[in-house]
Amino acid sequence: MRNRIGGLRRSHVVTTYGPGAIIDFRAPKSGAPLSGVLAGLEEWDAASGGKPGMNHPQVIHEARLEKRLGVDGFRLPPVKHAQMGREIDDSIDVLPVVRFPQYLQCPACNQLKRADDWNKNPGDPERWCGRCSDDEKVWAVPVRFIVACEDGHLDEFQWKRWIGCTCTRSALALETRGPGLGGKVVRCTACEHFRSLEGVFQKHAMQSVGCTCAGAEPWIAGERDARCGKPLRVLQRGASNVYWGDTRSALDIPPFSPDPSSVFGPYWPALRDAKRAKWPVLIDGMELVDKLGQPASVLQRKLEEWADTLASDDEEQPVEWAEFKQFHRSLTEPITRPEFETRPSQAPPEFRSFLEGVALARRLREVRAQVGFTRIHPPAGMFRAGQAHPGKLSKVKLRWLPAIEMRGEGIFLGFDREAVHEWEQRKEVDDHFKRFCQQLWKDLASEARTPEELAGVQEKFDRWRPYGARFVLLHSFAHAFMRRLSLECGYSSSALRERLYVNVGPVEMLGVLVHTDSPDSEGTLGGLVRQGQPDRLHDTIVGLLRDAQWCSSDPVCITGTMTLSTPRNGAACHACLLAPETSCQHFNTLLDRTLMVGTEEIPRLGFFRAHIEEVL
Repeated sequence: MRNRIGGLRRSHVVTTYGPGAIIDFRAPKSGAPLSGVLAGLEEWDAASGGKPGMNHPQVIHEARLEKRLGVDGFRLPPVKHAQMGREIDDSIDVLPVVRFPQYLQCPACNQLKRADDWNKNPGDPERWCGRCSDDEKVWAVPVRFIVACEDGHLDEFQWKRWIGCTCTRSALALETRGPGLGGKVVRCTACEHFRSLEGVFQKHAMQSVGCTCAGAEPWIAGERDARCGKPLRVLQRGASNVYWGDTRSALDIPPFSPDPSSVFGPYWPALRDAKRAKWPVLIDGMELVDKLGQPASVLQRKLEEWADTLASDDEEQPVEWAEFKQFHRSLTEPITRPEFETRPSQAPPEFRSFLEGVALARRLREVRAQVGFTRIHPPAGMFRAGQAHPGKLSKVKLRWLPAIEMRGEGIFLGFDREAVHEWEQRKEVDDHFKRFCQQLWKDLASEARTPEELAGVQEKFDRWRPYGARFVLLHSFAHAFMRRLSLECGYSSSALRERLYVNVGPVEMLGVLVHTDSPDSEGTLGGLVRQGQPDRLHDTIVGLLRDAQWCSSDPVCITGTMTLSTPRNGAACHACLLAPETSCQHFNTLLDRTLMVGTEEIPRLGFFRAHIEEVL
C-alpha cells in the first residue's frame, strides 16, 4: 500500500494514459506531487497474479478486430475487486508506474536534483528537501521539461548540456528571475554556468547543444534503442502532444456477435486454434459435454457455423464495411441482437432528397484497442505510412493488446447516393477540392522522413482522393451534428462520438453514425435515440445548418485563414466545427464547412445550399 499512488478510469487507459504516457498523481497520505510513466504490457503480466496474457479473467473478444490486428484477444485494464473478509494482495491487478521524470525541484530553494538525491523514507515514493523542511516537509516536485522524439522515445531534459556545465558534481538550480521562458534560468552553483530557457521549445534547440535521441523507453524496463539518433524536441510534461493513443475499433455486429468465447469460456482458445478435424477429439478430451451442459453435436455445429461466419469476413476490406451493411439493412427492418439493437425511422420530409434513411441504434457495443502511440504529432489516421514507427507498448509483440469495451446508443444517417454523386460532379466542388488536396498533400509530404514513408503516404493519399470530397463533407456534417446534439439533448460534447462510413467503388458507403459510449454495462438511457425521431431530427438538422452558415470567427474562418497552421482543414475552427479529440476519429482534421453550406461568392459549393434556401 505504501507505493499505491492513485487510480485511473479504465476508459482513459487506452486513449489518454496508455503504456508510455506520463501521469500526474498525489501521494494518498501526504499529498506530495508525483509523476510517472505507465509501464509496458510485460509489467501488466508481471502484476497479473500468475495469470498473464489471455489467461487473465478480465479479457474481451471481437473477432473482426482480432483478425486484422493479428492477436488472440484483448485485455481490459485491470480492476482490483475487493473481497469481503479477505486481505487484498496489493501487487496483483495493478498498473505499474515508473517514476518519470527523475529530476525534481524544490519549490522553496530551487534546487534541481535526481530523485535518489533527495530526502526520503525507504519504500515511500515521496521526496522532500532536507534543507528547507522543518516541522513541515517541503515536497520536491517533478520538473516540467522533458524531451521526446517522433518515434515515441522519452528522456530527461539535459540540464547540464543546456548550460554547458562539465562539473563532476554539479549543483543545479532552476530559478525564476522574470516572466516567460527568458525568466527561467538554469544555474550550476559550483561552476556558475547559467542560461535561460529562452528558445528551448524551438525545433532544433537540443541539436544546438549536441543532443540527439538515445532511444530511451523508460516504460519498458529501462530499454534503449541506441540506433535512433533522431532530433529531440523539448516538451512540457503535461502537454497534450506528449502522448496520443493510436487506437483501432470495431462495432459488435451480427453475424459475428456473440462469438463462441461466450459459450466455450476458457476452452475457446484451444478450439479456435485447432483444425476442424480435431474438434470432436478436443470436445471429448476436455469433457466439454459435462462442463458446458450441451450435447457434442450442438457444440460441433456452433464451431462449424462460427468458422463459416468468420471466413465470410474479408480482412482486405475496411472493418466499417460489414457495419455499414448492417446499418443499411436497419434503414428498412429492425435488428435485435444482444449487442446490436436497431430499428428504422423516418427521415424528415424536407430532407429526404439527401437522406436515404435513418436508423436508431438502441444498443451498441464498441471494442477499442490500442496498437501504439505517437508523440509530438498525432497519428496520421488513414494516411498512416506502413514504414512509420509508433511508440511500442511492449518490448516484444504479444498475442494480446489492451482494449476497452464501450456501450451506448446512436443515430445512423444514410445519405442518398444520387444526391452526393450529382454534388461531386459540380465544377465548383471539383475546383475547391483540388485546392484542398494540394494543401493537404504538401503537409503530408513535409512530415515524411524517408523515401519509403513518403511512398507509403502517397499510396494512402491516392487511395483516399477519389472519395475525399464526400469524406470531408460527411466528416464536417458529423461534427456539426454532434455539436448541435450536445446543445439540444444535454450531452457534453465529449460524450458523443462519430463513426464515418465513406467509400466508393465495390464497397461504396455513405453514412454517418453519431453515438454515445460508456464503459458501464448498461450504456445510456435513450436520450440520443429520442433525438432521432423525425420532428426532433428536423429541428436538429435545421439548427446545424444555421450554425454552419456563420461562425463567430468569420470572415477569417470561412476563407480558410484560421487554418493556415492546420493545413489539413479548410474552413473549420473551435467556434464552428472542431470537437474534443476523443469524439473524432481523425483528430480534428479533414474538415471544411464550405462544402456543406457554400460561400456567398460560390453558393453551389455547398451540398446543403438548396435546403438552406428552402427551410431557413
